[in-house]
Amino acid sequence: MIRVTTVPVKTYLAKSKIPGTHYVINPYVGCPHKCLYCYAEFMRKFSAHQEPWGDFLDVKLCSTPLHPSQLFHQHVMLSSVTDPYNPFEKKYEITRNILKQLVHCQAYVSVLTKSALVVRDIDLLKKLPNCNVTFSFSTADEKVRELIEPGTSSTEEKINALKELQQSCIPTAIMAAPLLPGISDWKEIVERTASHVGSFLFDSLNMRATFQRKLMDFIDVHFPHLLPLYNEIYLQGKRTYWYKMQEEIETYAKEHNLDMEVFFGKESAFSFAPAESENPIPPNVPDMGPTQPQLF
Repeated sequence: MIRVTTVPVKTYLAKSKIPGTHYVINPYVGCPHKCLYCYAEFMRKFSAHQEPWGDFLDVKLCSTPLHPSQLFHQHVMLSSVTDPYNPFEKKYEITRNILKQLVHCQAYVSVLTKSALVVRDIDLLKKLPNCNVTFSFSTADEKVRELIEPGTSSTEEKINALKELQQSCIPTAIMAAPLLPGISDWKEIVERTASHVGSFLFDSLNMRATFQRKLMDFIDVHFPHLLPLYNEIYLQGKRTYWYKMQEEIETYAKEHNLDMEVFFGKESAFSFAPAESENPIPPNVPDMGPTQPQLF
């Protein structure tokens, strides 16, 4: 059971530290997608909720309209620490109402989501002077997705949404991230989506303290044969696995003439790190380093 609460806010806008983005809008606090690796769990400490991350959702209500003078041709991202199209968006339509305002402001909008619900708003996306939709895929294996991202749209639903967006001439991209060592098949993600997207971004799993225990328990139960690999990467700090994968991706991109960019160890436009400043300002969430062997 997800506990849903409506909360008043003074503004939807937050200034962004994400490269190429002026503002970020997070219409919700929390996310019922319950992704095993969710880096946004650090937001929980700034709410009054006792429920685990994924079991609550704050619906932001703001009566102050967005102003064209502030947002005209400014880059706005939806969203960084929540999914703007979580299942409750069907009922509350907060994201849709924000998009209506962004159309009025003629803002440049980037949408990052795991939900096929985004196609509901194609009518508004087409009215924006510049917009794009990036779908996040950590796997194209439906059985794995059900384990690590139980609340997200299915793989087929996301692929169908990409097709519909493409047919509506809305630029699309894939953020293949976070790639879980030994589990995520980046090539399968590419092969199943390449005909419907313009570009691919790749990022590795950055083991964060907020989900370290949960993820390692998951590996121990479902993929115990991968424990040595995870120890090598995250305990011993060896990067060989990622170097090899990056070389394979870059070779594949050249052979198939695809627009691909790898961000292993670098900051990307959709960085899987604590994002823009909120109020209060969240501290950086520390990565797991080689001095933390106790969970392995």
